[in-house]
Order: sequence, then structure tokens, then C-alpha cells
Amino acid sequence: MRVQWSLFLLGAFCWTIVDNMSSPPADQDHLQKEEQDWRTWAIGRLWEERERIGHTPLIKYPVRGLPFLQLYLKDESATPTRSLKHRFAWALALWSVVEGLVTRNSSTYESSSGNTAAAEAYMYSAIGIPFYAVVSRNLEQAKIDNILGNNGQLIKTDDSTRGQLAKETAARTGGFYVDQHGNAEKAEDFTESGGYGHESGNVFHEVLAQLRDDPEIPRKAVDYFVHCAGTGGTITSVGRYVDRYNLPTKVVLVDTEFSVYYDYVLKNGHKIETSPTPSTPPGVPGVGYPAEAAPAIFGNTTSLASAVIDEVMKIPDIATAAGFREFHARGLRGGPSSAMNMLGALEIALKNAKSRREISIVTLLNDPAEFYQNDYFNDTWINTAFADCGGLKALDCWRRVIASTLDRGTPFIENGMKDCKSN
Repeated sequence: MRVQWSLFLLGAFCWTIVDNMSSPPADQDHLQKEEQDWRTWAIGRLWEERERIGHTPLIKYPVRGLPFLQLYLKDESATPTRSLKHRFAWALALWSVVEGLVTRNSSTYESSSGNTAAAEAYMYSAIGIPFYAVVSRNLEQAKIDNILGNNGQLIKTDDSTRGQLAKETAARTGGFYVDQHGNAEKAEDFTESGGYGHESGNVFHEVLAQLRDDPEIPRKAVDYFVHCAGTGGTITSVGRYVDRYNLPTKVVLVDTEFSVYYDYVLKNGHKIETSPTPSTPPGVPGVGYPAEAAPAIFGNTTSLASAVIDEVMKIPDIATAAGFREFHARGLRGGPSSAMNMLGALEIALKNAKSRREISIVTLLNDPAEFYQNDYFNDTWINTAFADCGGLKALDCWRRVIASTLDRGTPFIENGMKDCKSN
């Protein structure tokens, strides 16, 4: 009897241990509930931000020299952080929370040339998450102000070490490295929202909705979508959208003079094969992939999917700088990458000029001109940055060539390369 009672006590003791091991402590239950409640709140808060973005303006831009061209600019500078990267940062923030990569106790880090950092600072601040931007020491003051004004914190370093420092700092502190270049393709939406209340964040989805709902636009189809690439996330999301729904739109990538993307798209190249010249400053802010960087690998160092790009072209960097000033003088207040988009659209229109067939082209106004007061508006900076091309004199020549395209439909790349070369 004494033995049986001892066995009973031993069994009860063991059962208590097993039961305690299978049931988490009450405080752990509480922490899990707090985390789930925060996650639910954060996702809802980010959808509130999507509703706040709404539909950015779609502007019809007349080009007198190309009367057959229906050119539309999607004005992404109208977002709260003034750039295309606002909806992009929304997608990254939502993805990072949904995937459990960012929790209520996280901190976040990003390497950025300015606009993405400001937008990510805004989004992560909206859900109570600290954000640290790793930026170049010589970043434009307007972009610094935009980051700080949206509750971001700065870590300055040399431009060539931004990405590595952001990654290492996140790892050392237990934070999350957002990695816009590698993760854009995972986060960017490329599906229809149908009748669901939470509308797709895809910029081309918005364009089609705006064209459909505008009674003054009789032709709803888009022949070309033209855009440059930094991370490659935006143009890839548009290309995926177009391909998924089998739309009659060609997606055209505009690349900078010393970027590898041109070769990457044409022949899956990871270095510049079309030009022996190494990368030369200044390039175009936030655009292109430098030849001296690590190989451009989809889903790793870039989110540009070459399979969804139909055409690719290069624009001389000095032509972009000249276009920036000429378009600004004509009332189009976009930054250098917006000017590059416009020049790409004009080049596509010129290639179609012989047919005289009406064509519709959509491109993006990426950010505002005032972000570039210290450089692209500065004659001294132009003379230094473009010294090898002929400086301000060459820029003024390119401006005249671009003005002629806008007014008379003459080819600007061909004429610029012939007439505006440095002596």
C-alpha cells in the first residue's frame, strides 16, 4: 500500500511537470497577445496611410512638336514625403510587419540616397518603430531635412559604404535591415484589388483607374510605360502587373550613362559592356546601378526583373541635367530623375514619329525640383560635375536641342551628341 501511494505521488508529480512544460507561463501568453494586438494595429494603421495616399495626380503634358503624343505624368511628388518612394516605403513597411520581420520592439535601418529614407522614416514612425537612415556625408540638405522631418535618425558615412554599414549596424543592434534593393521585389504589389476595399498600391493600377474614370480621355489604353530604376522595384511591379493581366503596354527602362542596368536587361550582364568608361560622377540621384558595385543579382542586390522589361535605353547624364532645367523653365517642377523619364518618353515618341499614329505614354514625376537647389540649379556645380562633357556651355547646348524637340519634334539624342560635344 505504501508503495502504491508512492507511485501515485510520483505520477502526479511527473504529470505536473509535463503539464507545466506544455502550457506557457501566463506572462508569455500576455506578451504574445500584446505582440499580436500590435501587429493587427500596425497593419490597420498602414492601410490608413494607403488611403491617405489616395490617387496622386495624373497630368496630361502637351508636346507641341509631337502632336500625336498623348503624354501623361503621374505626379508622385504629391505624396506626404514628396516622392515616388512614399508608396514604395508603404509596401516595404507593410511587408516587413506581415512577414514578422518587424515587431513592436524592433528598430529599422536603411541605406538610401535620401527619398526612400524619408518615406521609410514616415511609415515606420507611423507604427511607432525607430528608423535609422545610413546616408552619404554629402547628401543634399533638403533631403536631410526631409528625413529628420519625418522622425528619421541619421548615420552618415562615405557613399560607397552605406549599404554595408546599414546591414552591419542592424545585425549588431538586433534591428531589421530593410534593404530596399533586395526586398523591393518581395514587397511591391502587382495584383488587382478587384472590388476589395483595400486598393492595390501598384502605381500602374492607379493610372488605369484614372484613365478609365476620366471622361475627357477617350483612349484608355497605354502604349508605353517609361521609367528609370534605382532599386528596380517600381518598374518591376509595373512590368509584372502588365504581364500578369496581358495588357498591351510596353515597359521601357531608361538607364543612366554609366549604369549596368542597360546590359543587365539586354544580356543579363553584371558589368558595363557597352561602354569601356568607368562610372563618372555625378550620375543621376537615386537612379542606375554603378559598375563598381557588387554584381546586380535579382532578389539580392537588385529588385529589377529583366524579364518584364520590353525595351531599354540610355540617356546621357548631361542631357538629363539639361532636361531638368528646360522642363523646369516650362513649368514642370520635377527632379533630375523625372527629367530623365521625360526624355525617355520623348525618345520613344520620336521612334514612333514616322507612323504619325497616336500613341499614349505614361511616366512618373518622381520628386520635386527643390530637392536639388545646391547642385542641378547651381552653375558652379554643373561646371565641375560635367567638366568632361563641356560644363555649363554643353548643358546650354543640350537645352536648346531638347527645346527644339519639344517645339518642333527634332531628334534630341542624335542632335545633342553631334552638336554638344566637348572640344
